[in-house]
Formats: sequence, structure tokens, C-alpha cells
Amino acid sequence: MSKSLLLQRRRRWYNRLFKALIGLSGVSVLLMLAALFIYLFSEVVPLLRPVTGEPLAPLSLPEQVVTPDVAGNRLGWPVTPALYAISVSGYYQLVASSEGQACFYTRQQVSGCQQQWWLTESVDTLTSISWLSAEQALLAGYKSGRLQQWFLVPDNSGIVKLQLVRELPAQSSAILHIAPEQNRRGFATLNAAGQLALYYSAAGRPLWQRATGLTADETDIKAVEFSADNKLLSVYSANQQYRFTLDNPHPEVNWQTLWHSVWYEGFSQPDYVWQTSSASDDYQPKFSLIPLTIGTLKAAFYAMLFAAPLAIMAAIYTACFLPAGPRQRIKALIELMAAFPTVILGFIAAVWLAPVIESNLLGLLLWVLVLPLSVLALAAVWPRLPSSWQHRCSGGSEVIVLMVWLMVVSGIVFFAAQYLDSWLFTDGFRFYLDKLGVYYEQRNALVIGIAMGFAVVPGIFAIADDVLHQVPPQLTRGALALGATPWQAVIRISLPLAAPGLIAACLVGFGRAMGETMIILMATGNSPITNFNLFEGLRSLTATLAIELPEATVGSSHFRVLFVAALLLLLFTFLANTAAEIVRQRLRKKYQRL
Repeated sequence: MSKSLLLQRRRRWYNRLFKALIGLSGVSVLLMLAALFIYLFSEVVPLLRPVTGEPLAPLSLPEQVVTPDVAGNRLGWPVTPALYAISVSGYYQLVASSEGQACFYTRQQVSGCQQQWWLTESVDTLTSISWLSAEQALLAGYKSGRLQQWFLVPDNSGIVKLQLVRELPAQSSAILHIAPEQNRRGFATLNAAGQLALYYSAAGRPLWQRATGLTADETDIKAVEFSADNKLLSVYSANQQYRFTLDNPHPEVNWQTLWHSVWYEGFSQPDYVWQTSSASDDYQPKFSLIPLTIGTLKAAFYAMLFAAPLAIMAAIYTACFLPAGPRQRIKALIELMAAFPTVILGFIAAVWLAPVIESNLLGLLLWVLVLPLSVLALAAVWPRLPSSWQHRCSGGSEVIVLMVWLMVVSGIVFFAAQYLDSWLFTDGFRFYLDKLGVYYEQRNALVIGIAMGFAVVPGIFAIADDVLHQVPPQLTRGALALGATPWQAVIRISLPLAAPGLIAACLVGFGRAMGETMIILMATGNSPITNFNLFEGLRSLTATLAIELPEATVGSSHFRVLFVAALLLLLFTFLANTAAEIVRQRLRKKYQRL
């Protein structure tokens, strides 16, 4: 066999080997993405499991009578144990009549009622009341099966009053007993038909229901209560204890608490709240993902608002107007920005940029308005300059003239803004914004937009520059041959053809901005707020994962919700990158037909 045939056979084997390796690499990437998605979803699945409860064998008890020491007898109406509610600490006490008249008093009170309310209308009868564990919410059950939750809310004068916050789904018969969970906002009810139901105060619906077969009238059932770990629910009759084991590890996590506004204890109205820890043992965790989602989109939006125009305009200039030599140097310099550590950008933004913007806010806003006008003014004056001056500044050196001009204009604007700030606004422009209701924080979305913009610009610029270079040159040459100016050729020929690629570049940049962590972590106040105010901070999904995941207890509700946030972030970036790739493929097919 000749040597040439051996070389050809070896080359074919090499080609097959490397083709198989490349294919294997692609498949491995897909498998890794699928494995990552499956792992994240497996950590979220426990949140989707329904609450279960199984009965145990009843225990026999010696016959006893439960008769609490009710201070409400002095009020002049008959009081039953079900209509007497005392908080865990004993500080708050409430006595009610079956007609719904309630007397609220504290432990220090000697006599009389601090406040009196009506908990029901005259057409219904109050059958049971109970405090939740944190002593800030009262539950009331009625003969018709209605179930209400009331909050202790101070009025404008500071007097605490009960306010109805939610009406839970009604049951089929009278609610005779309400049992709160220990250190959680869950509770159980037992109605006259002998049906047990398990609730969580913010869920708005029963988590678990079971018919016990008990004759649950007021004389048969004496009490319903939870164990210390909330895993055992006991129903006491005159001489027996009926027990139910409960599997309810994550009652505070559901669709309502994750994506809807919830009225929490201590708040004046329903709101989207992310607050996962507190020094209090009776703290109610709040797991709304809306503030984190809005914070992520807010940071990405303002970063793109800063980065996209700069990157695309720079790509248009370098690809369509600059000679090859300066173009390569500028492109290499901009792409070098991608290697700059984002932690350094975040540090500079937090330590230097944020205070500078705060002290020069008016100047910055004026500069944004004046800068485009100054460029247009220079463009209008440039053709009227002597031709010898224009010839000296050709070949790309006109950029230096533009930079000097913009530096002079910027200096004038910031110098004049200092005098305008003290002349037009007595306390300064920043405090004037506070009077208008536009609150300003030093570490805000404006700082994030500028800092993240520098991190996003290189990626958008690289893709946009390549896309503009893929436009067939014969089209622009034909337009120039027909008398079009270079700018007209760019506007009418290059940009329409490159538009899908430019959109893909922006989508890739948007996905990159949504995944940024260190800049947001260092340059914002990490406040989970739900607005798009440019001058207020934010909290993103990435920053929350970086801060809270190392401290979350494995298997807890907090831990599982953080995996929901990670899955949501993966979905966002996957959709953005997929959309960019689809647009890019359409662009490639369009160019193949030209």
C-alpha cells in the first residue's frame, strides 16, 4: 500500500475521530443543561407536594372537664371556652358573646374593656375564636361555616383595633374549634360535621381536609391542639384523644405567597414582600418572588438602556466608517473590557461612582440632554469648516476632535450645574426630588445601569460588529455607485439587513445582564422593592442567591424557595439566549440567499 493511501486513510480516521469528539461535546453540554434543570426542579418538587394527614389509634383518657378561668363573666354575657381567646404570652385577651360582641383587654388592665367591637353581623352567630401564634391575628369561626381573620392594627391615634383582612372559604357547618400551630401561622378547624381542616393564614384556602367521623358538638369535643413540632394534631373528647400525624413541612410557600400580594401581620395593606429572617421566634417568613423578579428585570433594563446604544453605535462606526487599521485597534480595546473583573466594577461603582453621581445629579441629567445636541451641533458646523482643516482630520482622526469637543462641553455642563443647583433649588436638586415623591438612594438603579453597562458593552459590540461585517459588500457598493452617501448606505442597506443580528446581540446582552451578580451585590442597597424608580435600589435573583443560599437551612422552606429563584433565573436566561439564537439563524439564512 502506497504512502499516500496511508495518509489519506489516517486523515479520514482523524476526521471521524474529531467529528465524534465535537458531537460528543455538544451532546455533553445538552446533558449538563438537562441535568442542571432536573436537579433544580427536584429541589423544588417538595414544595408542590400536598399536605397529608393519617389517623393514629385513639387513646383513652380519664374523664375530665375543660373549664378555663374566664374573666369575661363580669361583662354581663355568657362566655363559653370556645369564645375566650388568650394569647401565648397571656398579654392579649379577648372575650366574645355568641352575638359577636367582643371585649379586648391586656394583662395590665384591672377592669373593663380596652376596646369593644362586633365580630359578626346580626344574622350570624359566633361559635369560636383563637389567636394565632404571634398574637397579632385573631381567627373567628361562625355557625354558618364562615371563617375570618382579623389583625390588630393601630389607628392614626395609636389605639389598637381589630381590622378584618381576609375571609377564608366557608365550610359546610358551624366551626366549633380553632387550634393555632406552634410558632407558625397555620391553624386547624373542626366543624359540627366532624370535619378537620388545616389552613395557613396567607394561603386563602384549606391545605388539608378530612372527615373524622366524630360527633363534633359542643359537649362531645373538648379541645383541638397541635404538638410542639406541629406534626401531630390531637382532638380531645370527654374520655379519648384522637390523633392525626401531619406531613406539612412548607405551609408558608404556595402560589399565593410567591406571586400575589399578601396582607401580612404588622402591615397596613397587602404587599409584595421578601423578608426571610428576623430575630423573633414568632417571625412570619415572606417569600414573594415579585420584588426579586422586578429587581432583576430593572437592573437588566437600565443596563441595556446604557449599553445597547453605545455598543451598537460603536459597532456601526467601526464597521462602516473606520479604516481597517483603527478598526482593529478599537475592536481589540473594547473586547478587552470583557476581561475586566466585575467585582472591580462593582467596587468602583459602590465606592466612587455612587457618591459622585449623588453630588452631581443635576449635572449628569443635564449632560445626558446636552451631549447629543452638542454632537449634532458639531456635525452641523463641520461641513462649513475650511477644507484644509477637514483634510487634516480625515482617516479616523476626527474621533479625536469629537472627543475633545465632548470633554469641553461636559466640563461646561458640570461647572454650570453647580450654580444652577444652588440657584434654582434651595436645598439642592436631590432633596427637591424627595418633595416630588421621587426618593433618591445613593446606591440606585442609575449606578447599576452605568456599571453593568460597561460589563455588557463588549459582548453586544462584538456580535454587532460581526453582523455588520456579514452584510454583503456588493450591496453597499452598489448603493454608493448610485450616488448614495455612506450614511445613507448604512441607514438604507446595512442596518435593515443587520437588524435581526443587532436584535440578537441585544438579547444576548440582556441575558448577560440578568445573570450579573457581583456588581448588583456591591453597588445596590439590596432592598427588595417593587418599582422601576431610577433613583432607588433593587434586589435581584442572583444577589439573593449569593447572599442567602449559604446561610439557608438545608431542606427548609427558605432553601426550597431559593431553588425556585435559581430555576426562574435559568429560565429567563435560557429564553433570552434561545431567542437570540433563533434570530441569528434567521439572519444567516437571509444572507445565504443574497
